[in-house]
Amino acid sequence: EITNIAATIPANIRAVSLNTFLTPLFGAALGRSQAGDDPIAENRTLFQTLAIYVNDENIEQLLGVELAQALPEANVIEVRLHRRQDLARHLVSTASVTASAGPDLAAMLSTTKEAYDARYRSGFSFSDLAASHVGVALASLSTRDRATAILLQQRLSSVQDEADYMPEIGNNQDGLSESEFNEIYSNRSSQEYQQRLLEIQALIDNRPVFAGLTTPR
Repeated sequence: EITNIAATIPANIRAVSLNTFLTPLFGAALGRSQAGDDPIAENRTLFQTLAIYVNDENIEQLLGVELAQALPEANVIEVRLHRRQDLARHLVSTASVTASAGPDLAAMLSTTKEAYDARYRSGFSFSDLAASHVGVALASLSTRDRATAILLQQRLSSVQDEADYMPEIGNNQDGLSESEFNEIYSNRSSQEYQQRLLEIQALIDNRPVFAGLTTPR
């Protein structure tokens, strides 16, 4: 499915929205679920495979050498969320981990990644963290039970705007070094930091894709 979608993108297009893949993939998953396939398995496989593609990794990790070699090679194109490649990668990677190993591990890894970035790399990013939280929410709901799995397939297969599931995180002071983070929030157990997380979660909960659903905390 990913190969077929990528083949329809003109060669002069450098990057596309995550919706370019997310919407038709969930449409295909919905069709198979309606034909009798397991919607939870469909959604889990969707996130695992999409993460491989968006991160430009080797599909052999998921299928093994023999099956991977039998697949046509997909054209690789940059996938973005709110015009940023890193946000798309955070969302689908965390969704893949959530679908495979559960939300607790995925949330721990995403927070640890930001702490590492604050100390050694580009800095702590609340936008990145928000994208990871969206990934946890999407994958948790998509693999919770049959009814919710199909509901998420229906909503994501008809989504029109990235903002339907991913909020814009304003006043986020992205790129905080460890010392800057500690000066503002003291540590990740502080009331200030926990309040910031609650604000981000409220923005996520208000997205149309999650309407009427209880997202994981």
